[in-house]
Amino acid sequence: MMRVLLPLHMYSVTYELAHGRPYSKLEELLLRAVNDFQGPTGCTYRDLREVFKVHDRLLTEGLVTLIQEGWVAMVQEGREMHYLVTEEGRLTITHKRRPSNLRVRTARANIVRERLTGQLARSADLTLITGPTVRRATNRPVLKHTLTPRMHRTKINGGETERLLPRSGSRQEWIRWIDSVARLNTDLYYLPVLADLEKSEVAGLPHQWRHLGSLILEEVAERYEDLASDSDFQEKLSVLMRGSASTNGQHGSHNPAASRRTSPYAEASVTCGDVTLTAGDGRQMADSVLAGTSTNVLILATGLDRERASTARDLMIALRKRGVNVDLLWSCDTAEATEDSSANQIAEVLGAARSAAGSGKVSFNRTPAHAAADLVLATTQTGPVAVIGASLLGAPADDGSLSPAARFSDPAVLGTLARLCAGWWEELPADEGSLPAHRWKHLAERWVGEAAVARSVDPGTVPARSTSCLDTECTGTVSLLIGPQQAGVRSELTAEQGQRFLLADTGSTTGNLATEVTENLPESVGRLYRVVGAANGWQFLSRTADTWKATAAPQLPQPSGRCRVTAVDDQWLIEYIGASAPVLSFSVSGHAAVRAWGRMSQRHDSAGGA
Repeated sequence: MMRVLLPLHMYSVTYELAHGRPYSKLEELLLRAVNDFQGPTGCTYRDLREVFKVHDRLLTEGLVTLIQEGWVAMVQEGREMHYLVTEEGRLTITHKRRPSNLRVRTARANIVRERLTGQLARSADLTLITGPTVRRATNRPVLKHTLTPRMHRTKINGGETERLLPRSGSRQEWIRWIDSVARLNTDLYYLPVLADLEKSEVAGLPHQWRHLGSLILEEVAERYEDLASDSDFQEKLSVLMRGSASTNGQHGSHNPAASRRTSPYAEASVTCGDVTLTAGDGRQMADSVLAGTSTNVLILATGLDRERASTARDLMIALRKRGVNVDLLWSCDTAEATEDSSANQIAEVLGAARSAAGSGKVSFNRTPAHAAADLVLATTQTGPVAVIGASLLGAPADDGSLSPAARFSDPAVLGTLARLCAGWWEELPADEGSLPAHRWKHLAERWVGEAAVARSVDPGTVPARSTSCLDTECTGTVSLLIGPQQAGVRSELTAEQGQRFLLADTGSTTGNLATEVTENLPESVGRLYRVVGAANGWQFLSRTADTWKATAAPQLPQPSGRCRVTAVDDQWLIEYIGASAPVLSFSVSGHAAVRAWGRMSQRHDSAGGA
């Protein structure tokens, strides 16, 4: 076993927390009633009782609330108490706003990013040590026993940190604002881990970072002789690790918490009608959302080339003519990004949208973004709506390919998503991203606040049943995943002992995929439906005794070259292919995912069905 140090960046994040609710309709009417009574002495309790004719307890509670807020004052006239509206109360009525007791406080949290793949965690959840601490305990330089950093990005996206920022559940607090300028701590921080090459295990990793195990084992194996040569350092680091663990508690792969499933970045409820399977259906769903917007649209496009840039340009021109403001954040393949001419050509194609007729404003980045996602987020008359997929700007020739997409409209989730995207805009040069970043941070703050206030009044309702679904339970969940989170979900799905399994990846062959999904599978597992798809088509897999048999399945949609699809029973995972971190992928679970299997089986009856 070998002890090594995982390098970290530590950030101090400042943010605002809010809690409160709008006052009830009775309290709003009570304020107006007190204001409507003329005269310097206002009204009495008897006056209000005659107006409202409700139980005295309700009137008393309403008056106490308004007095505490400073909108109503009490004045004693003789032996009777009179109530008058204060100047602040009058302003509330004049501005025709519903009274609200919103409270805001500033908080700070320390967030760490591991420097192998860039995942985040709360520093309080980890047993950390600093470089000076290691040097004092071992009398050795730290670098020799530190894993090699693979990510050198120092900026942090406030939207990525949101799910990690502490807040009060009892007060129903929500994140109102996150400072985009997080302070990078100059001290060197490390997470000590224990690599066991014989058992292929790494102890000391938190659950959300378990995907680092293979990377750590690989590097430790390569550097084993050099690391093992300093046994004195290993022993002293062992003592330091035991002391830290006993003080703070040990987090690692041996911890029972490691059995938990990957926690997504955000989740929203969907119906069966909100989930499509083919690229063409996903594009049509995105078009229907864009048709309903009249104000602002955010489009994220991954792997843009000249052809898809032309599609994006035409779309922006059409929206601009309708008076819609469009912000396009695009990225291209690494090979394309390193050739200045290619990136410049894409920017030149997009530039035509700015000179087109129309009152809408058009913004796009000239420098390729690092973020990867295919997303449309639009404001509509009924609220914000988003569609996420992998081929939303694809060519008509790809319409029949398997490229699932999902539509969701939870304002709290969309506010979180808008904040994340605003952070990606902020990573660009200021003259390219400052205005879109400001716009979507402002909208995010508004949507998250409205959603939180609405939940305090009404806990919410289940999404309406889709007219295309014949079953009574037409709901599901779309989960948004950032970066290595998708690898965690994929590992969980491939380990599932479910009845149906699908894997589509054009970066491989059906033979290799068949081996990947069948080897070491317990005999007790009975798959009713097990199918793999690659660039050379689809194969349906069935097992007789110890033998697997492959049968061609030509009826299924061609796997997409833009996404990898993994599906097990009631969950579908859609990952982007060839995209660099940070990647925004998604999964669909619940009844909506079960219905997706039904659509697939309708196209594959000859291969055994689902």
